[in-house]
Amino acid sequence: MNYRRTIAYFVSLLIFGAVTRAETITVATYNIENFKEHFLARRLAADKANPLPQSEQATELLKQVRNANDKDCWEISQVILDSRFNPDIMVIEEGCSQEDLEYFNHRWLGDAYQTAIVFPGNSERGQMLGLIAKPGFKVIEKKDQYYLEKDTVTNERGDKLFARGPAFVLMESPGGYRFWVGVTHQKSKSGNSLDVTKWRNREAKRTHEIMKELEKTNPSTSDVVLLGDMNDELWTQEFELAGGGDTITNLVGPTEDGFVLVTRPLIEKGMTSYGGYWNDRFRSFIDHVIVSKSMTDEVKDVQVFQEGMTRVASDHYPVFVKLEVKTPH
Repeated sequence: MNYRRTIAYFVSLLIFGAVTRAETITVATYNIENFKEHFLARRLAADKANPLPQSEQATELLKQVRNANDKDCWEISQVILDSRFNPDIMVIEEGCSQEDLEYFNHRWLGDAYQTAIVFPGNSERGQMLGLIAKPGFKVIEKKDQYYLEKDTVTNERGDKLFARGPAFVLMESPGGYRFWVGVTHQKSKSGNSLDVTKWRNREAKRTHEIMKELEKTNPSTSDVVLLGDMNDELWTQEFELAGGGDTITNLVGPTEDGFVLVTRPLIEKGMTSYGGYWNDRFRSFIDHVIVSKSMTDEVKDVQVFQEGMTRVASDHYPVFVKLEVKTPH
């Protein structure tokens, strides 16, 4: 009888443990300034259609460019691999090509990431959005065609609403937890005006609608997290009173929709995500993280990573959120 009770006790422990098992996942956003330019020497050397002239000057110039590229890539890799950061999933703004991202992961990250994706977009400057994920994290579904959507008014780009995102992937963690991870890089404030502000607000409102749609598209999850360079600060800024309201508030949406700006506590503490190196003219918090209502209890920490090489690697600091989720296995 005691033997049976002991067996039953251990079985109950196994069942209880399976039900309550938790998994910690770090998801981050990082605007890597001019990331595509970090591979210029590699592209020049490989360009057979337009070979460099055979001269000492050309050889020395290529060497200098390669050294500068290697330095930039090394700095970025040191940020990503820093044990205090080291995200499981990271989205990238101002990104590079698919080939260059795969090369960077292999050469500079030592293949620490199994998945490397560059999303399509309309950027005239080749600033792409990307995502990298560690081994064990699977892409179940992609939603990356929003860049084809037309604007409701004509803009300087023509008829397209978005230049750089949003793009979303349904991710599955090693433990089986599924959630949508999104990235966006909203319209820049460079040359800001009433029309530009209205445009950025159209982007923000449509992105909020997309997040609401994604909550319902997959029966396995309603969890949605959006990260990226929103190119705007929380609370009303210049042109926003007449331009459709505060862009970040529009992106998060009304209270009844349940989305939460989890970076808000960092903003209220006066922290910054855009460092600007030595120039503090535009220093502010413009890299945000938004989660759906179903995820709010899973958010255990949110930080701006400003340690190590971050102050010299890019003009933005990485921002990351730690999730503690229950997994089915």
